[in-house]
Amino acid sequence: MVIMRDWLNMLCVNSLLLTLFCCIYLQLLRTKEDSVRKHLLAVFVLSAASFAATATQTDWSGGGGVPGPVTDWGNSYDIGDQINDSGSSLCLLTYPLATTLEHTVGGNFDGAYSVYATDVDGDGDTGVLGAAYYDNVITWWENTDGTGTVWTEHTVSTNFDGAISVYATDVDGDGDTDVLGAAYNDDDITWWENTDGTGTVWTEHSVDDNFDGALSVYATDVDGDGDTDVLGAANYGNNITWWENTDGIGTVWTEHTVDGNFIGASSVYATDVNGDGDTDVLGAAYNDDDITWWENTDGTGTVWTEHSVDENFDGALSVYATDVDGDGDNDVLGAANYGNNITWWENTDGIGTVWTKHTVSTNFDGAISVYATDVDGDGDTDVLGAAHNTNDITWCENTNGTGTVWTEHTVDDNFSGVRSVYAADVDGDGNTDVLGAANNGDEITWWDVMGYSPVGTLESSVLDAGTVEYWDTFAFNGDEPAGTSLGFQFRSSQEFSSMGAWSDTVFSSGTSLSGILADSTDFLQYRVILQTTDPQNTPLLNDVSFVYTTYMGIADNNTSSWSLAPGANPSFGNCAVQVSVPQPGMVSLVLHDITGRVVASYLQELPVGTHSVCFNNLAEGVYFCTMHAGDFSATELVAVLK
Repeated sequence: MVIMRDWLNMLCVNSLLLTLFCCIYLQLLRTKEDSVRKHLLAVFVLSAASFAATATQTDWSGGGGVPGPVTDWGNSYDIGDQINDSGSSLCLLTYPLATTLEHTVGGNFDGAYSVYATDVDGDGDTGVLGAAYYDNVITWWENTDGTGTVWTEHTVSTNFDGAISVYATDVDGDGDTDVLGAAYNDDDITWWENTDGTGTVWTEHSVDDNFDGALSVYATDVDGDGDTDVLGAANYGNNITWWENTDGIGTVWTEHTVDGNFIGASSVYATDVNGDGDTDVLGAAYNDDDITWWENTDGTGTVWTEHSVDENFDGALSVYATDVDGDGDNDVLGAANYGNNITWWENTDGIGTVWTKHTVSTNFDGAISVYATDVDGDGDTDVLGAAHNTNDITWCENTNGTGTVWTEHTVDDNFSGVRSVYAADVDGDGNTDVLGAANNGDEITWWDVMGYSPVGTLESSVLDAGTVEYWDTFAFNGDEPAGTSLGFQFRSSQEFSSMGAWSDTVFSSGTSLSGILADSTDFLQYRVILQTTDPQNTPLLNDVSFVYTTYMGIADNNTSSWSLAPGANPSFGNCAVQVSVPQPGMVSLVLHDITGRVVASYLQELPVGTHSVCFNNLAEGVYFCTMHAGDFSATELVAVLK
């Protein structure tokens, strides 16, 4: 608290008057009469009125390694173990399950050949789509409960002979999800309009009904005009083709050949390979043993320049592209059916003219499908593959993040006649799940492949809360599904280098901190403990907050200018002052008693921020604390009682 400076200046004229004032001041402080204390606070202590303040943390995505002290938690913390800080909420870290959890979407799906997953009905969860070669159908399954355990089957088409590939996106630009398919026997590329937007009424539109041995379908904006075009691979026709969505609503199509001599074309994909901002096309040729990409030379899809990625990839059946090594450009992946391997090619020069081959798996018998995404949630790209001959779906962990070291994880080694693999969050738990189509087993299935760690902890940075009179309450917001919990421990101190022991664990929001944290302790640290007994569930922490009482002029931690302010006044046995530092600099503090004798001093270079400095083991009395920092100087009066 601060005595009015003009009073102090007047008193300093005469040391006897000053001594008399201090004696009266201390006597008033000692009195047990509430009315006198109130009179003291009203008359002598003008700026030490108590005010409530709140310290809150809502974001941890900045990561650990910041021990503090800090004047605001921001988005960082000190130490974390088995926690995921990258999302909007804090949660447990995931790990690969030794035994995956299998969930059947559709059985008796005769000749299941292709699988895809997206939100078809617009309800916010992930539906699953499939193509059945022998049943000649395109089907989607509604994720009825949103968790992937209850499925409602909806038929898109029942007479699509040799249905072999399925994809879904908004074709007509009306905002909902439409479905595309390739029919091998019908030589057909078709899309079905999601007429009512909920996936219950479908209107069929043919893109091309003479596409010889249609084997693969994909859709994206090829010519850069803002609508969705369609691409296909024709196995007998030996070509890669794209159809321009001429009217933008999918009723008029203009055919453009990318390559008409791609022998045994088996797979098509499209993305920006050379980083020039337009859409390029990639293909796999089974008979040619070829992985190739075509440069969209003029950006409109009318002129194509061929670039070979690998022309000796034995039985190339599947192609995909994404950034595998995390260097910002698109790399290429392929599955070699005769070569029995999954491979990725590094886009060495970033423009797709120089490729470096890296093998992901070399003993993958009858490799038939490849896909890539971040499966384990660690921020890099993992690879998934399906091996037809060994009935195997495997995901390969990008162990070092650069695609040169891989760790294999078996998803299912008895998925009979597997033809297709894909990945998406099916159950809405934030983890990536794996999906597959089994041609012999006649089924569409998904697997949980990741589980949450049983326990994780995070320790916050030490917070310098200013001058704290007492800590009031603690609150948090989060989600605790069945089998999970959020627990908290706290500690506070007047010395940030010696924070002391952690409190007992608190599980309730709104907990009083009285008796947990000592009064007049300015430094605070919390620890959160996340626990689960169910590897498929994690608690989520959205925010934490601490309400405390501080002194006027200190709660806002203003560092826009140099300032000196006392802490608890009177204090008991020690004296704390608050120093605001607007720019790094040397700060000198000198504590005098009323005779002018120096009883303590402090000299330190301080960074920008608000800092608390404590002088301990002081005798009862009135003291003057003088601060010097560059051209700035200030003096405050403080009182110490025993």
